[in-house]
Amino acid sequence: MKADRARILTQAAKLDPGVRLVLLYGGDDSASRELADRFVRQFAGSDDPLAVETIAAADLVKDPARLAAAAAARSMFGDRTLVRVDGADNDTTDAVAAVLDGPAGNPVVVVAGDLKKGSKLVALAEAAAGALALASYPPQPKDAAVAVAEVAGEFHLNAGRGAARALFDACAGDRQLLRREVEKLGLYLDATAADAKTFELADLAAIGADFGDAELFEIGGAIAGGDPAAADAVLARLAKLGGIALLRATIRRFWQLLDLRAAVDGGASPDAAVKGARPPVFFKEQAAVAAELKVWRTPMLRAALARLLAEERAIKRSGSAGDVLALQALLGLAQQGRARR
Repeated sequence: MKADRARILTQAAKLDPGVRLVLLYGGDDSASRELADRFVRQFAGSDDPLAVETIAAADLVKDPARLAAAAAARSMFGDRTLVRVDGADNDTTDAVAAVLDGPAGNPVVVVAGDLKKGSKLVALAEAAAGALALASYPPQPKDAAVAVAEVAGEFHLNAGRGAARALFDACAGDRQLLRREVEKLGLYLDATAADAKTFELADLAAIGADFGDAELFEIGGAIAGGDPAAADAVLARLAKLGGIALLRATIRRFWQLLDLRAAVDGGASPDAAVKGARPPVFFKEQAAVAAELKVWRTPMLRAALARLLAEERAIKRSGSAGDVLALQALLGLAQQGRARR
């Protein structure tokens, strides 16, 4: 059955037992993958460690029955498993047909590319009562407010004047990247269900990876690179900028590392993660950033960001030690990086 985005979002939040298969396709691959990720989060939040099974579409061309077998399999925990297929095309049609022709079982989410009009796979999904199909098209500027609001609400955020369009443009409409940036904003502003926040253009600048100032870039490199002596020298030279500016420069570097670390955790080498980064890492910094990825693991990066964000909030409170808090935190992280090298 052909579906609109609103219906797919509803199913991604709570899947109807009658929906057996969801086909996500179209020219906006990032939108399709982001929607598939939403379905995954619905199942991955259960107590079943095997709640999601991912199959490459290329494997189904060789063995079309594998998808139907996965859909029919029973979990040892008694819950349904979500079966996700990435990279599907018309060659996956037989595998999808086997699922829809078989008995009801585990739900299947299929992510395909920009299938042409008359696609056998699309026709099959649209004709089946137990299937939903959605085409996602390349984003347009007019989509900015809706796209940002769709994600921001999950993180208890609202967009201030001009901020939604600026964020949408900075992410080039990539919904997966947009989600990561909104998540950063939620952490940065400490937004909660009980205390929703509005992000402004200044907040985007505070978390942005592309800030363009060589001196501020140098700070992040010295801290993340685990070089306390270099960090001390840079901080002394730029102390006039104030503790908050120094913290934010370092926060940007650590956000960048956290984004890249996700690729490394997924199996990419640090060098490959840096070379494939979007937005790209400045070419003169690529070797340094790759080296930092070998030192800073995901839990360390999250802990470092939590500390930096807490220090910024502390500086803003009346009666605080001010810039001294920032300097202590930054030099402490540089020491931590040196100890891990």
